[in-house]
Amino acid sequence: MRTLTPSELEAWCIGQSIELDDRKVPVHPYSGSVAVRYDFPKDIARLTWFCRFIERSLQPREHCLLWVTSWGVWPTSENWHLYYRLRQSHGDQRLIHEAPGHLFLEFEAADLVSFVEIGLIAGWDMHLIPTIGDGRAFVSHDEWVEFAMDNPSETERIKTELGKAGLNLHSS
Repeated sequence: MRTLTPSELEAWCIGQSIELDDRKVPVHPYSGSVAVRYDFPKDIARLTWFCRFIERSLQPREHCLLWVTSWGVWPTSENWHLYYRLRQSHGDQRLIHEAPGHLFLEFEAADLVSFVEIGLIAGWDMHLIPTIGDGRAFVSHDEWVEFAMDNPSETERIKTELGKAGLNLHSS
């Protein structure tokens, strides 16, 4: 895993043709995608499974960017010690506001799942953007995930799998 600063994130997105909004964060859902939103599982025991599902839904890919765009919304849910220890295990000592991007290589799927799980528990907004992928995911601090896929059949597959798992479509 490599961490990226805001300017590096902007350059990475431009290089990947990722549209950014006026705050210089990725637009979601992005143009041309078919999006569906699902609530987080209510049972904490299913959270790791759900994070693995998010990671698998963004396959195939070479890399995956996890960009934390909002934190501090639910401060009592944030375990900064755990987050920074995990980040330090990858050799990075910077604070999240200094380098909010996390670029995972293909073989680092388990690490990606761990960071996604910490972010879900903490109540962070996060964009997951794979390279050479068929879609993206956005995790909201309001406890839902948006899957935006290029191919409508992929969106239907996600709906089928999450429906079988008993998860609820998010209602706005």
